[in-house]
Amino acid sequence: MRKTGTIEKMTPGSAIRAFCVNCCADVFAEVKSCDGDGADPAYHACPFHPYRMGRGRPSVRIIRKHCLQCMGETPSLVRECETTDCPCYPYRMGKNPARIGKGYFGDKSRRADASITAVNGAFALQNQRSASGMDNLSSGAAIRHGVVNCR
Repeated sequence: MRKTGTIEKMTPGSAIRAFCVNCCADVFAEVKSCDGDGADPAYHACPFHPYRMGRGRPSVRIIRKHCLQCMGETPSLVRECETTDCPCYPYRMGKNPARIGKGYFGDKSRRADASITAVNGAFALQNQRSASGMDNLSSGAAIRHGVVNCR
């Protein structure tokens, strides 16, 4: 876990490990002997079983799969989950909240936001000129600038 300010941020792997420890009544030795591999028909196959010891690099999709299993395979119930003290809660939608705004799509959205801001800025400038009466250019200047005011 990383600490930023007063908030602890868990990685998907540490969230899975914390969930497994909670599932086994906070007994670390029980996590190792977990029967969630699906070999015993009395227990369901847990998607966290291969990652329970903190080994491997699990995807947030594994957490999504578990959350769907927990909520009866109903995506709308996963979205509306109220168990905010679950270590998997931030990852329940299959997205890593620490990665929001990063990578290719983050760069692409920042460029789109910048172009929208530039366009909105141009419209704001034009509206300021109209409101202050500066938009009434002389007819020669209006023709040179491509602005023809037909009244």
